[in-house]
Amino acid sequence: MIKLNILNAGITPIMVFDQSRRIRLVNVSALLASGTTLPYLLFFAFNGLFLAPVALGFLLCFSSTWLLNSYRFYKLSRNLLYIFSCMYLFTVASSLGREASHHLMLIPVLLSVVVVFEFDEKLTLYSIISLILSAFLILELTDFSLFSIELSTQVQRYCYYGSLSTAVLGTAIIGIYYFYLYGKQLRQNELMVAEAKEIERTINYFSTSLFGKNTVDEILWDVAKNCIGRLGLVDCVIYLVDDERKTLVQKAAYGTKNPQAFEIYKPIDIPLGKGIVGTVAKTKEPLIIADTSKDKRYIPDDAHRLSELAVPLIYDKKVIGVIDSEHPDKHFFTEHHLNILKTIASLCANKVIRAMAEKEHEQALKIQLEAEKIKSFDELKSKLFANVSHELRTPLTLIVGTIDRHTKQGESDDWSVLKKHTDRLLRLINQLLDLSKLESGQFKLNPTPGDIYQFLKTVVALFSSYAANRNVKIIEEIPEGSMWLNFDHDALEKIFFNLVSNAVKFTNENTIVKLKVVDAIPLKVLVIDHGKGISRQECDKIFDRYYQIDQKSSQGTGIGLALTKELVNLQQGRLTVESTPDVSTTFTVILPLDKTEKRSPAINKEQPDKKNTFEETGRFVLLVEDNIAVAKLIRSTLEQKFNIIHANNGQEAMNIAKNRIPDLIISDIMMPAMNGLKFCQWIRENELTSHIPFIFLTARADADTKLKGLQIGADDFLTKPFSGQELEIRVTNLIVGRNKLAEKYRKIISLEPGNIVVTSIEEVFLKKLLKVVSKNIDNNDFNVTDLSRSIGVSRMQLHRKITALTGHSATSFIRNQRLLHASKLLEAGESVSQVAYAVGFESLSYFSTVFKEKFGVLPSEFIKARAK
Repeated sequence: MIKLNILNAGITPIMVFDQSRRIRLVNVSALLASGTTLPYLLFFAFNGLFLAPVALGFLLCFSSTWLLNSYRFYKLSRNLLYIFSCMYLFTVASSLGREASHHLMLIPVLLSVVVVFEFDEKLTLYSIISLILSAFLILELTDFSLFSIELSTQVQRYCYYGSLSTAVLGTAIIGIYYFYLYGKQLRQNELMVAEAKEIERTINYFSTSLFGKNTVDEILWDVAKNCIGRLGLVDCVIYLVDDERKTLVQKAAYGTKNPQAFEIYKPIDIPLGKGIVGTVAKTKEPLIIADTSKDKRYIPDDAHRLSELAVPLIYDKKVIGVIDSEHPDKHFFTEHHLNILKTIASLCANKVIRAMAEKEHEQALKIQLEAEKIKSFDELKSKLFANVSHELRTPLTLIVGTIDRHTKQGESDDWSVLKKHTDRLLRLINQLLDLSKLESGQFKLNPTPGDIYQFLKTVVALFSSYAANRNVKIIEEIPEGSMWLNFDHDALEKIFFNLVSNAVKFTNENTIVKLKVVDAIPLKVLVIDHGKGISRQECDKIFDRYYQIDQKSSQGTGIGLALTKELVNLQQGRLTVESTPDVSTTFTVILPLDKTEKRSPAINKEQPDKKNTFEETGRFVLLVEDNIAVAKLIRSTLEQKFNIIHANNGQEAMNIAKNRIPDLIISDIMMPAMNGLKFCQWIRENELTSHIPFIFLTARADADTKLKGLQIGADDFLTKPFSGQELEIRVTNLIVGRNKLAEKYRKIISLEPGNIVVTSIEEVFLKKLLKVVSKNIDNNDFNVTDLSRSIGVSRMQLHRKITALTGHSATSFIRNQRLLHASKLLEAGESVSQVAYAVGFESLSYFSTVFKEKFGVLPSEFIKARAK
């Protein structure tokens, strides 16, 4: 056993036979070289020769080549062995002389070793032959006496025969051992060929048997049955890995574990890494257990058996299962069983994976078809829902228009009740449309930079009047300063309008509603009320569509909170509720908004917007609002198109309106010093400001307040909380409408003052202007200052008033009146020079130039045209 281990040193189980043969030959050669060195070592030592230490050194060198070979330095050990052999033989031959050195016959032994290891290593072969020839040449040149020592004839004879015997014996040993290894290789090749044929037959057999088996169960049961029939086993169990549970589950069996077709007797699960089967699954290496009674990992199944074979099912370097077989006899399983079962396992793994993939594909197709059906149904539902909602909005808009007309005429309160309910119905339809857009993925977020603190303060301010009407106080806990975030203003407006509106609606009277900012990034906002609260069971349902806590109540539809939840989810946020019945309810909104720097929105230079148009004509809006937060909101809504001037009350606004003559006024009603109704009345009664469009923006939405406002001359009414987009559209429309009215007044100013029929305060003002200009028509020095002094207003007030009414500046207004009067004189037959001086022009050329600009022809051409 020891000798065998010496010869097999450096050989691994996975090494191919050719390589192991070469390594064994090196081991044998090293042992023979050491063995031949030992007699000479003893000879030199007994005779007291100085070569004894040299022989001992070579003995150690030959032993080191064996050590290097055993540690897998194969090429180095071979080359050193040949070099040391030549050096040793050369040294001994040079010492003993020509007659006693026939032991160099050992060199063929060396050559035989070279011949049998690798013919393709030509460089090594040539090097060894060169080394030997060099040694012979040096020996001949030195007459074998380089290290000459005195030996008797008898001793020389002993050396001669000893060398000859060693050479013959070494050559014979190596030759016999080589042919032994060669025979072993032949037998191994025959076994490999036989095994390859057996594997090929097994592949054909199992492939034929598995043909048509398309499910995992069919495949596993067929493999288990055929393993017994093909390999002569008494038992076969196939396990599959359950990745979720980290266990091996018995899926098929044949033998004693299979009492009936497709039935496993008392199936067991084995955790990964436990038992022999679990170990194979974890290590991915097959195991043959010759005696299970000596292996603590063995887990008995239906019976205790003495040997076991387990092979993993591997696909793409992942274990998907294990084929396991047990036998009542010890040492039953061989390498033959292992190799065949590994082939079967490979076939089985590929077939199982293919079946699993096909099953997953079929399931994916089914899921896809179901998803497409559901999507198609949802799209149809959403489309029908949107169409119905739009169809409802059309007649509802007509109804609202009719109701608005009757409420403006001051008819009964029944119309106000209708107005209230139609507005509620319109809000409901808009919410349904928003839900429909969210469901179909058409609701797109449009985040823009904004001050979130100011935005939330504005929300609270907009509901302050509404809360006061219900005897509720609404407060905010929002940090001072500003926090600029990127957010969709419309989506956040819907979220917090719904939450604050519900809080004010459902809180008890004489309580507080609070909006509190906890964090800015991510944004965390609490909305707290003190109503009757929500039970724990209902807290999980209130965000469901159409769910109402009190089904008998008419205070809600179950849509608002559902829409709010969807809008929060759309922004990857969270909306939660906590409530203590009869104490308080807290809604928490968390939104992951990005921080940004304060910056002005970009203007598209390619397409001029309305803001630029209004700025060119000096358009600005006077905002009268005592609530600073609401004022900031309105300013931020309109400042992209208009210049905004803010006043805190009606008294302050009077001075601004009189001096600046704004293009439009937006005013609250409830204000200190002077309320909105009185301010509006003053605007309409004042000659300078009577033309200015006026919008009431207030929380007082009762019919009496609206009626009073419209009676004193308000052009429009908007109720808080309001839509910023709606406010912007109404302001724009009123100013555009005022521009159209200016066209009417431009036609009036072409008439003689005595021909104007007075129908409004604006027409009275125009008639007064025309009289003053007509009276001074021939005065070349008459200018805007003289006109403003005659009317009794400042130059700037006159300019703003005339521009608002006619679209012309005051200077243009005077010049146009001179030219209109000149055209009438020319038609009457007056000469050009006479007419020019008669209408206040001292320069005839200048008169001709401005006349052509006005009428398109020179004065002389004008006369000729009229003559024809």
